[in-house]
Amino acid sequence: CTKKNIDTNNLKGGFIYDPIGNVALSGNWLKDQNNDLSAISEVLLAASNFNAFSILTINAATYCNGGANVDTQIAFALAHANEYLDLFKDDLILLEKIIQKTEFIFGVGTSYFIEIAKLRAFRSLWSTIISEYTSIKDIETRIHAINANLYYSNKDMYNNLLRATTSAMSAVLGGCHSLSILPFNHNTSDNNEFGQRISKNIQLLLQEESNLNQVKDSSKGSYYVEKLISIIKRKSWDMFLSIEKTGGFITALKNGDIQSQINKELEKKVNDLKEDKRTMIGVNKFINQNDDCPRVGELKYRSENPTIEPIPQMRLSAIYE
Repeated sequence: CTKKNIDTNNLKGGFIYDPIGNVALSGNWLKDQNNDLSAISEVLLAASNFNAFSILTINAATYCNGGANVDTQIAFALAHANEYLDLFKDDLILLEKIIQKTEFIFGVGTSYFIEIAKLRAFRSLWSTIISEYTSIKDIETRIHAINANLYYSNKDMYNNLLRATTSAMSAVLGGCHSLSILPFNHNTSDNNEFGQRISKNIQLLLQEESNLNQVKDSSKGSYYVEKLISIIKRKSWDMFLSIEKTGGFITALKNGDIQSQINKELEKKVNDLKEDKRTMIGVNKFINQNDDCPRVGELKYRSENPTIEPIPQMRLSAIYE
């Protein structure tokens, strides 16, 4: 930027740095815990002239794709981010810069109203936490949303277009700042060029035909959504407090508490599908038996020689393929 005389104040983006998130996903630190966490101040210094850049990007999508419930996702995201704030609590100037330059990535599922409430509930609870660290008002909570791969299927995979659309609408109405939509054929070995084109078209339809970008907060004041927010906030906050009482998020990861909770909730989702207590079109309801699709199976992320048990990334629908 210096060589090309680019005004960095006008650039928007961020550094996707999240060492704790890397541990949750892969089981390993990038280098080691002390080096990874101390490097945050170095990244902040490097980005001092990038006013519109985020420094920390908390990857909470890991918990959604692992199978966690909505309240659990929020609690883990809060505890995850709070570890960083607690690290710099004695340096108020640095702490405030980090708070202002933190962004969150959330996976968004297919439960339309619940997912809207999830993002709104998280934003409220995160504001509560940062108010304990700083007196700065009106700090914007930046959220990037991506539809959850957890609910994507290869069998009758065109149903993924419907899942992607409802997830995207939930994310926008929930107040995300930016949005990614996975191609409907994301889990196949095929060329995704067509799938990527369709994903872009979904965003264009929501923007140009549904005009979702013309209304600032269309779900505000909805009694049903507000009721959901209240319930989710209470459950999420209680779980967050229990994590903090036992030593914080990193300690819970090392002890396996985070992984155990997610695995328990994922198992229930899988059993509910098998017993038809939960319905997924094209998976356990209205299955297209003539659909000849490649089998991928469970998508689990595993690094070599993990020091901590990683959170698996998988698909509910894999049990039927």
